[in-house]
Amino acid sequence: MTSSRLALPALCASAALVASTVGLVAAPAQAEPTDAPSSSAACETYPADQLEEGQEVTGLTTAGVTPGRPSSKVEPESFTGTYLDTLRSDDGDTLVFDLKGSRITKADGTIDAGVWSGMSGSPVYAADGRLIGAVAYTFGGTQGSSIAGVTPAAALQALRANGGQAPTSIKLTSREKNRLVAAGADRSELGTGARSIKPVTAITLPSSLARGYATIAKRAGTTARTVINGASGGTAADAPIVAGGNLAVADSYGSIASYALGTASLVCDGDVVGFGHPMEFANAQRTLHNASTALIQADGGESYKLANLGAPQGTLLHDGLAGVFGRLGALPLTTTVTSTASSDGKPARTYLSSVPNPDALAEIAATHAFRDAALAQDQLAGGESLVTWTVKGTSTVNGKPVEMRRTDRYSRQDSLAEYVGTGVASNIWALQDNPFSNIDVTDVTIDDTLTSPYKALKATAAERYDTKTRRWVKLREGGTITATKGRTIKLRITLDRANRYSKATKRFVTTEIRPASTAIGTGRIVITGGNTNSWDDEDEYFDDFAPWDDEDYYYDDEDELSLPAKQPTSAQGVADQLANDVRNDDLVVSQDYFTKPSKRSSKRVLVNQDKRLRQTSIVSGLLYFKVRYR
Repeated sequence: MTSSRLALPALCASAALVASTVGLVAAPAQAEPTDAPSSSAACETYPADQLEEGQEVTGLTTAGVTPGRPSSKVEPESFTGTYLDTLRSDDGDTLVFDLKGSRITKADGTIDAGVWSGMSGSPVYAADGRLIGAVAYTFGGTQGSSIAGVTPAAALQALRANGGQAPTSIKLTSREKNRLVAAGADRSELGTGARSIKPVTAITLPSSLARGYATIAKRAGTTARTVINGASGGTAADAPIVAGGNLAVADSYGSIASYALGTASLVCDGDVVGFGHPMEFANAQRTLHNASTALIQADGGESYKLANLGAPQGTLLHDGLAGVFGRLGALPLTTTVTSTASSDGKPARTYLSSVPNPDALAEIAATHAFRDAALAQDQLAGGESLVTWTVKGTSTVNGKPVEMRRTDRYSRQDSLAEYVGTGVASNIWALQDNPFSNIDVTDVTIDDTLTSPYKALKATAAERYDTKTRRWVKLREGGTITATKGRTIKLRITLDRANRYSKATKRFVTTEIRPASTAIGTGRIVITGGNTNSWDDEDEYFDDFAPWDDEDYYYDDEDELSLPAKQPTSAQGVADQLANDVRNDDLVVSQDYFTKPSKRSSKRVLVNQDKRLRQTSIVSGLLYFKVRYR
């Protein structure tokens, strides 16, 4: 896995893809029927070289509900068009049409929404019902346009064999513009070429959480999607996917739906092709869905579709230049994410999503934890959170189950919800990236209990008990203490409020450590709060814990008191190591020293002794002392 997973491709600024667009919960309704080409004819290709200037065509799309006109939420409605010309390119030809009807133009022929984002993939047919191509590009500037670029049917059909070409940019020459105008195009609608509209992926979250989600997407190494209200569901959206109807390609669905939405261009023998341009131009394990169009939001040159995602109906197989291709029926393996959150004793609420795309799992899990914590608090506030998460899966090498369970504590002065998912996300990534076996993750569960006060402690001082004077003696930070071999060292550590905003109560923690009777030379005592290396907004989930990528993680050859830790030898070993990592509320007291050589070896032996003292608040701070053994 790389930091570029799920990132949208960069498109030339002069090129426009009629973007796939967003989802929005809407009440299901039956669409008005329309006359559509027979399924057999619609699966046949109309040769592009047989098109003639002025040739009339028809097309299918969905436009939702508009007062004063029939609705088309799921069942497509028709539009018409006139062929203008073909723009030829080594990357693939683009057919240019002037479209009318639906929400493209008003009854008087003036522009309504124009060619909108989410209309991409809308099929265009010849009079005999054969498929000419799919709407994929829109022309013009900041105002809406009825001029559309169409990806030829031959390129769409080639997608079924993982082929097909389409240009990623269209810039009109003066000659081409003049030809289009001569054929009937309005020069004001052409601009300099096809206006760039990137494919828009959407995620269903409250709009007030957009900023926090953008932070999470950044940590996941992905491009943040458009945040829209709603979730997947609705019986109307579960109707079969049809040509001219909605086509959504999803990374997740359920309580949190993350997907791209456009239009299906052809549905033939269980194969589905749509969009007429790439989603991300990178294959990933995703599901195919229908959707119920709520409305077309007219916004000049930025008009777009709002829709409600339906249940999965198939699997994406290819994301290519000419569009997306998948097959109806069998669904890919999905991971179930179950998230429960409660705050200050209020009743807990549980949410569930399915994630077919493993590359999106860490991000979706973190987003779940973030959103559900915010909903439980009913605000983006500070406080404390005790989170338990479980990740279950199966090794693809030996079929053995792999499971990890971990609990950790988080506390923030503000925006606590943004941080409660950092642990589960980084753990998911580390498990998926382990060097021993691919893991099919089947279940992720998150249980989060939040409380209002922000509480944080910091280790600020340490004292040693003097057995002679029977008094506690403060130790100088970085100084040297003398210890008797084989005798107990009794320490008292001061945990003070981490800052003036913390509501934690100052406390003292007493502990004992004992060096071996064979200890020699100078060793050290290190007292560390588990939250000392706290999460930073610039950190990424896949940088947080991947020890096999860090040559100094197990051993620092510049530190003679650093002992190589035991390395995992299996995927389950990685899971166990992740589960047992130091928590944010741990106070760790470490003693490192050498002992005399044994009778069997002439080399001295390095000893590392770690003691974890669990606290009821997160702990930061670092104290260091040298120890001379006598």
